[in-house]
Amino acid sequence: MALLGCLFAVLSTPVDHAGAASEAGQSEALERPASSPPPQEVKSYELTVTGNEYFSKKKLLETAAGELERFREQGYRKADIDDAAFRMRLAYLEAGFAFVSVDYTYERQTELVKAAIVVKEAPRVLVDDINFVGNSQIESDTLREFFSRQKAFFPIADHPVFVESEVKSAVSMIRDYYRGEGYNEVSLENPAFSFSLDRSEVDITIEIKEGPRYFIEEVRLSGDLVAELAPKLEKIKKEYTGKTYYPRRKLLLRSSLEEAYDRIGYADADIYIEALESREPARITLAAEITSGEKVKIAEVIISGNESTRESFIRNRLQLQPGDLYTRGKRRESFRKLFDSGLFAKVDIELASPGADGDRDLLVEVEELPSIEIYVEPGWGSYEQLRFETGITEKNLFGTGRSGRLDGLLSTKGGNLTLSYTDPWLLKSEISMTVPLHYERREEPSYTSEETGLGVYFSRKLGSNLTLTTGYQYKMTQLIDLTDETILQEEDNYTKGTMTIQAVRDTRNDIFFPSGGMRLSAGFDLSIPEFASEIELARITLGSRYFIEIPNEYIVGVRFTTGLIVPLGDQRFIPVSERFFNGGDNTVRSYQHSELGLKDANHEPLGGLGYNVFSLELRKRIYGNFAATVYLDAGNVSPNDSLPGNDFSSYTDRSELLDDTLADYFNDFKYGIGVGLQYLLPVGPIRIDFAYNPDPLESQDEDEWVFHFSLGMAF
Repeated sequence: MALLGCLFAVLSTPVDHAGAASEAGQSEALERPASSPPPQEVKSYELTVTGNEYFSKKKLLETAAGELERFREQGYRKADIDDAAFRMRLAYLEAGFAFVSVDYTYERQTELVKAAIVVKEAPRVLVDDINFVGNSQIESDTLREFFSRQKAFFPIADHPVFVESEVKSAVSMIRDYYRGEGYNEVSLENPAFSFSLDRSEVDITIEIKEGPRYFIEEVRLSGDLVAELAPKLEKIKKEYTGKTYYPRRKLLLRSSLEEAYDRIGYADADIYIEALESREPARITLAAEITSGEKVKIAEVIISGNESTRESFIRNRLQLQPGDLYTRGKRRESFRKLFDSGLFAKVDIELASPGADGDRDLLVEVEELPSIEIYVEPGWGSYEQLRFETGITEKNLFGTGRSGRLDGLLSTKGGNLTLSYTDPWLLKSEISMTVPLHYERREEPSYTSEETGLGVYFSRKLGSNLTLTTGYQYKMTQLIDLTDETILQEEDNYTKGTMTIQAVRDTRNDIFFPSGGMRLSAGFDLSIPEFASEIELARITLGSRYFIEIPNEYIVGVRFTTGLIVPLGDQRFIPVSERFFNGGDNTVRSYQHSELGLKDANHEPLGGLGYNVFSLELRKRIYGNFAATVYLDAGNVSPNDSLPGNDFSSYTDRSELLDDTLADYFNDFKYGIGVGLQYLLPVGPIRIDFAYNPDPLESQDEDEWVFHFSLGMAF
């Protein structure tokens, strides 16, 4: 808030009215902490910015906000204006104004400081060509790709803007690339810049002296060569022999040998690597001298610091037990398992001094986190409107590391209550089990449902990004407020038993406002009488989200989701509560919640057995925690065209229903074009969206403009 205040004060300072400026400066002087008072004789200041065309005055002041804040708080020092001018010049240089000058004048009077920042922009410089001289082994096109990794050059265009710092960064990356390919003596001269007469274009020339390419001719091992490691050591020698040589290869070889010795208990093995030049030029012998030391065996495991957590839980996470050979790999894995439990703020695992027999105790010290979490989340949604959610979680039930959770939600459209139990390490495995019991009542545009269900789900993480989940759910559903016009509906109450399997791969760098990575998901549900289900169907869902950052800190987000319900057996209708609906703040934003698609005579949405959503979004942080988006949404619900042709009558068998669904699967797409504003919070962004429907149907009671207010990004 201090930063916002200082920017407001700067932006509010008139350029040509010293009296108003003095009044603002005097107000700030009165609010300044007593610890750093300005000179008493100075009571106000006047700041002007002139000559700027490419950047607005507001943008330049934001660029130097920190320096200008110090200027006001530290008594209007000249040094702070000097720093502010420097910061503004950097902004111009990063935008391609290589010959910009940002000067200033500073005049300190008895009661007034006058500072004037004067900008001379000069032409913006574009890169006409990038040339390489002396590269005979690596092609110029390969080297130019390193420029495409710089913001000003990405994607590399015919005439990207010239940013000298990014050119030098690309040259440094090229140098590292050469060395990684074995050219240890490579040298790259400072890039030469040839500017046009009007200084609006530049040719870049980079001279390269490649030198010889070094290879590893031999890996020579000596010292304590343990017999049981002979096959592994031979494999390591073959792995490095013939590879290109660069100094880091010595570290990699040492790491490989240390890991091999560590795996069989030589945790204190000492390995010295020396690079020897062979008689043949550019050929290197890597000589490793190995001192294995003694094997380390665990005598006892001594645990401390646990007040709530059972000792058995900690021991089960440890990969080292009494009698085991100590390895650093097992120590790292033990640390990871304990830390990943989420129960500890700190974990230390160390070896004690050797005992009389040479064995050593393993000392495990933990510091526990609070295990009980309570949350209260008031909120607002464009459909639910006012909502209130609360819950309590015990993450360490009876000190076992298992968790229990109670959640409740109340809104103007209904509410739910969920009680769940989770065992993150079922039967000491990497499989997590969750058992949820829930009740929900919810009002949708076409119906109201009451649902009670019990499930059991098992999930397993494969690597850091992939999660597999499978499980079973049994639920009882009662539908209320169905009208006589609700088609494809024959029963108000039903039970459903479902087996499900889902895979999710998530590489996003942030779950709330990602600037890179992707999220892929695939799910399959099966409901048949053998699973205690009164309705028979299969449900397939696929989803993808992809994010990439482009120059000037813009983020492009792409989302595609699709789903299909396949009736099975004698099923010739799908209950309205099981169908797909589309439209709303998280799908096609030019529609209200579930309003996209065909509607009945009461203008209530029918839903469908298939749906698609595609979104393209451009995002950018515009100031502090504020971000803005521009987006295009497209989506549909299927069947669509076939229902009016069938006079909205129910189907006589499932094949007709499925045929019409597939025939309309990619038909009748609806669109939304809009802008959004977000304020980023730790729990997710508060979001406002305005969306335009380019083709609203009056017969379907569709709106031309739609407003949404919600929490979280659309995808």
